[in-house]
Amino acid sequence: MEKKIEKIHPCVDFLITQKCNYRCEYCSQSKKFYKNTSHADDKTIDAFLKFIKTLDNDFEITISGGEPLCHPRFYDVIQEIKNCGLKLSVISNFSYPLENYKKIVDIVGENLRELFVSYHSNQVKDVEEFKKKIVEFNSYKPAGASFCVGSVLSDENYPVLKDMAEFLKENGVKFCLQHMRVKNSYVQYNKEAAEFLAENAEIEPGRVLNTFSKMCNAGYKFLLIYENGEAYRCYSSRFNKAHSFGNIKDKNFKMFDCAMPCLNSKCTCPKPISFNMLDLKHSNVPLALLLSMKNTLYLPYLLLKNFDILKAKFKQGLFLKK
Repeated sequence: MEKKIEKIHPCVDFLITQKCNYRCEYCSQSKKFYKNTSHADDKTIDAFLKFIKTLDNDFEITISGGEPLCHPRFYDVIQEIKNCGLKLSVISNFSYPLENYKKIVDIVGENLRELFVSYHSNQVKDVEEFKKKIVEFNSYKPAGASFCVGSVLSDENYPVLKDMAEFLKENGVKFCLQHMRVKNSYVQYNKEAAEFLAENAEIEPGRVLNTFSKMCNAGYKFLLIYENGEAYRCYSSRFNKAHSFGNIKDKNFKMFDCAMPCLNSKCTCPKPISFNMLDLKHSNVPLALLLSMKNTLYLPYLLLKNFDILKAKFKQGLFLKK
């Protein structure tokens, strides 16, 4: 029997802000590591809203940050997403009052595909209030919408995450436990935390080896837009000139019009794999080599351009290793 081909899930990720009301000391966007956090300005927002009107209605828009709800035009943006008939997912730290999250449902309605909230135990002052909000939102959301609570595991937060996992299971809310990484390497846990991870974490769809030259629909059916309007093929593309589409505010901004070869030795972006965009059976080695040569010429420029980000990631890595 011939295996059914999974349908591609078209998506655009918009990181609407780098600002956040939390102060997680391990976050690369924390003031401890990175000082240039900013909102998407009105020109970027307006360009984004103009861009999404060109998308087919099978596209999903994911709004994240930073903390997206702290952006002053967050609700304006999701209203326009609804007006375009597009699906919406939101990634939030769930720190705002419950009414703010109900407002998302009131605006978007059945077009809400998912609310993914993160549980940062060292930032949540009232755990019982956090749990109460989870129960109330879960009963308020549309029946077809997904609601998921995610946390990054550490040896220190294992006991509180274990309690949260049990609570979520009792209330029918999905728990997404994530393995902490430092510079693309997974950390090693103590025995209890490691067993908890093995019992609760799903296998991460990303990190697939040998993706260089493999055909991928990222850049054609997926796009990543940062708060300054810069657009990239995927999360692995900051140092890949051939994967950059410029800025959505510029006239020369344009996505691919077909699948293109991946230029990374391995996929470090989970979206192409989990959304069925990566074709491991087909490749275009000559084109991949040609584009890689072009990238080599631009590498010094890209390193300089992203120096602050590299510095923040380096400082974060040193901190987490301690």
